[in-house]
Amino acid sequence: MIDTFNAADKRTVVAGDSADNIGKIRGFIIDPGANRVEAVHISGRGKNADIVEWGRLRFGGDAVIVDSEDAVERVDEEREVLAVKGKLAIRGSRVLDTAGFELGTVEDVSFDSDTGQLMTVRTTTGEVDAARLCSLGSYALVVDAEE
Repeated sequence: MIDTFNAADKRTVVAGDSADNIGKIRGFIIDPGANRVEAVHISGRGKNADIVEWGRLRFGGDAVIVDSEDAVERVDEEREVLAVKGKLAIRGSRVLDTAGFELGTVEDVSFDSDTGQLMTVRTTTGEVDAARLCSLGSYALVVDAEE
């Protein structure tokens, strides 16, 4: 099923083993090189933020189910900390191609909710196939130039 970051925002996250509400989606940590969602940020800020790795969750239309409450982890890598602080967030990022042309600002991202594979990046000027993603930094999202 195809979902979007904007539509998934604030979706409830529930532990499958206890049926307890453990938070809401606050953001996504992506791996632009692999074109996929790596983890979901569910609570906290900075070094106190909690995330769930992609392989431990399932997306539904009304909620996200994690296999157990122990799936929740504290961020431990600097890249994860920067992502939950919004310094490596794809939404709102300027988009530049490898030829140096600006392609707008990211408004939303569509992804396969079964695999975490990124599908399309919607910008203020149009859509970019997520297969073109090269890197994401504090200044911009860089994508391959169209030939």
